[in-house]
Amino acid sequence: MMKLDFGCGQTKTPGYIGLDIFEGSDVDVVHNFNQYPYPFADSTFDEVICKSSLEHVDNFIQTVVELHRICKPGGVIKVYCPHYSGPDAYRDPTHKTFFAYTTFDIFAQGGSYLSPYNGLLKIEKRLFGVPENTGFLQTILKNVFTKYPHLYETRLCWIFPAKTIYYELKVVKNQEGKKEAVNPLGEGCTRGEDNLLNLSA
Repeated sequence: MMKLDFGCGQTKTPGYIGLDIFEGSDVDVVHNFNQYPYPFADSTFDEVICKSSLEHVDNFIQTVVELHRICKPGGVIKVYCPHYSGPDAYRDPTHKTFFAYTTFDIFAQGGSYLSPYNGLLKIEKRLFGVPENTGFLQTILKNVFTKYPHLYETRLCWIFPAKTIYYELKVVKNQEGKKEAVNPLGEGCTRGEDNLLNLSA
C-alpha cells in the first residue's frame, strides 16, 4: 500500500512517505502546499494522513481537492486538526482554517452544503478528540459529544473544549460511479506531467 504523511514534519508516521514544506530527516518530498499540483501522479495513494497540517494551508478547499486527485478510488484520508473550541486553534497565527463537525460536508455525499465539490468524499467517521484510547472518562465524553454534535458545538464546547477533531474520509472517484474532482487550477487549465512523481514506477 502507498501511504502519504501530509505535513510530516520531523515525526513521520512509520511506513508512510513524508511530504513537508521544509527539509528534514523524515521528509522524503519537499513541496509548497500552496502550489498545485502536488508532485504525485493521479491515484497514487491508498491512504493520506494529515496531522495538524490542513489548518496551515492558504486554500483549504483546493488542498482537499488535490489530495482527492492523488488518492486512489476508495482511498482513505485521515485528518487530525484543532477543533475551533480548543486553545490551540487560535494560539498559532499560521492557522488559516478553523475546524468544526461539518467542515468536510462541502465535499460529502449528501452533505449539508450544495457545492461543485459534493460527492468527492464519503465521511466515514468524525470524532471530537483523537480515535486512539485516551482513558475511560475522556472516551465516554468523546462518544457522547460525537453522538450529539450540534448540542456539543452550540452549548457545551466552550465548557468542555475539544483540543482535536478527527475525520476519516473515503475518496470517491468516477470508477465508483461518481464525478471526478474539479480542477483546482481553474476551468480549462491543465498540468504538466513532467513535474509529477510516479511512485509506483
